[in-house]
Amino acid sequence: MKKSILIWLCLFIAPIIAKAQEINWRNLEASNKHLLSLQIGMDYGTVYGFSYGYQLPFNHPIIIGTGLSTPLGANFMDDYKVNLNVQTEVWHNNGFSIAVKPGGSMRRYHAAVAHLYNIGLEFNTTIGYYKPTWGVAMEAGYDWSRATYIEHNTLKDYYPDIQDGWYGSTGGNFKFGIKGNYWMKSIGIALKVGKVYGQDFENNPTVPYYTELSVVKKF
Repeated sequence: MKKSILIWLCLFIAPIIAKAQEINWRNLEASNKHLLSLQIGMDYGTVYGFSYGYQLPFNHPIIIGTGLSTPLGANFMDDYKVNLNVQTEVWHNNGFSIAVKPGGSMRRYHAAVAHLYNIGLEFNTTIGYYKPTWGVAMEAGYDWSRATYIEHNTLKDYYPDIQDGWYGSTGGNFKFGIKGNYWMKSIGIALKVGKVYGQDFENNPTVPYYTELSVVKKF
């Protein structure tokens, strides 16, 4: 019984959206070293955040990025997610493109029952078509919850012997969606929508959809 409660708590905080800069690979120039993005969307609730990316000085575009997101609510940063990722285009032919984005994340979920600190790994890929002023792509990804530290609160009232500590992997989520972006010189607007599935495609999240609207500035 105790183990089942822990597993469901961990799965509840497994995130849907991997925050990152939306990139149009056909208008990204070597001089665009910095990308700053503001986002708002649906991720088990309404969330907002920002992300930053830096283009490494290589002939092939590689962007390292970090981001922070938190739910809207009265208690600022009560729950949050921070991540670190790398994005690169692995193939393109004219406007067609394939890109990958591996990364890692740390999340905090606060509740009366327990405080949870989760470490996870993510991998996302996009297949799309891009022009200098717009782009559209399909995306697919997997978010793997590697380990969670649980600090119990009121749960100890019901299970006094339950122990705080690290608990191993509880699974992950698949996501599949579509996204588009439109650029006005150095500023872009991007929208993505999609569906989320549990890794067994049966125990899906209660709200199995995600959306995100973002504004991106490159300089």
